[in-house]
Amino acid sequence: MNILSFDATQFSSLVQNITTILEKTGFSITPTVIETLRHSCSELDREEVSILIDIAIHTRKALYQDQYKKIFPWYFTEQTLMQCSEPSFAQHVMTILDVKGARVVESCTGAGMHALSALKEGASEVISHETNHIIGYLATINASLHGYLLKPMIMDGALANVGSEDIFWADPSRRKGMQHRRGLSGYYSPELEVLIAKAKVSKRGGIKIAPGERIEGNLTREFLGIGRECREQILWFHTSIVDGQVTLIDKQKTFIPQDNELIPELIGHESIARYNYILEPHPALIRGSLSANYNEFGIVVFDRNIAYGLSQEMKDIDWYVHFNILHCERFSRKRLQELLVDLDWNAKTEIKKRGFPMEPDEVRKQLQFSESDQAGVIILTRCNDDHMMILCKRV
Repeated sequence: MNILSFDATQFSSLVQNITTILEKTGFSITPTVIETLRHSCSELDREEVSILIDIAIHTRKALYQDQYKKIFPWYFTEQTLMQCSEPSFAQHVMTILDVKGARVVESCTGAGMHALSALKEGASEVISHETNHIIGYLATINASLHGYLLKPMIMDGALANVGSEDIFWADPSRRKGMQHRRGLSGYYSPELEVLIAKAKVSKRGGIKIAPGERIEGNLTREFLGIGRECREQILWFHTSIVDGQVTLIDKQKTFIPQDNELIPELIGHESIARYNYILEPHPALIRGSLSANYNEFGIVVFDRNIAYGLSQEMKDIDWYVHFNILHCERFSRKRLQELLVDLDWNAKTEIKKRGFPMEPDEVRKQLQFSESDQAGVIILTRCNDDHMMILCKRV
């Protein structure tokens, strides 16, 4: 019997059986455990038992991650769990694509999270493509457990047929260390050029890529954040998204740049101490239109290549971490040590850097801290050609 012949109920029972056996061993995979599992699943061959072990282990891992709890029951392999978008991100994507009543063509099924979101948002049909038979099968099982029909086509997403009335979505797998890197953080499969061409002919389209990727061309980018991370970058086509737009998924907040050509006021290093706060922007905002954001909200900078901003008043804490400025001057290790003595700061003091030639740990080793209960923050940075130290307190 082949795994692919099991329906959702049979498959769930099989995985549960394997999970129960693994729980008794603390999920320790020894030759004895493997033999026990093979005996328990005698109708399957060795490779299929290995696949089920992979699914049992990584489905259990996902169960203990808060972002996936609401989607269960849902089955994962190591690959799909590693590359999967969180349900809230998938919902955001399908909301932007406005899939209700439309046919959605998906290039890469993966865990099936985006396909399910499309179906939930009212897509008339989802045509998904996946090269891996097991991953495609899992997507079918997962959708059926939620009351939806999804049967990915087992073929390369590069061959997807996209029409002018279709909604197109792609979450290509990314492989590091491949030969054809093309200046990117990894080799995408299918290739981005192929996916971009398909998105351009669609009614509306989107492609997920790595947050730090900078793709040349007249493209519209949105950066998605959660917590204090920039988690995803989406290339949008024929949507209302503005280039450099930033959305904090967990906060349900979006910054839409009004004019990407505007830049913030630039001040000299001698004026830094006149401001009450130094601001560290959300990583997603750094990737997006940070200059437009600073200009719009009256935040000044002391170096156009450094992300820190300055403000006299507190701004939205979801977008910026605030530090109350106590002292600022050109960097000197001797002078920094004197200031640490005056402030009586202990070894829990943070050392942060942007545009500074030394690593925080390297600087820390050269300093002595007090035994007090006081700690602060040392920001080591650059203002044009000057290396600066800003001593402050985290707000």
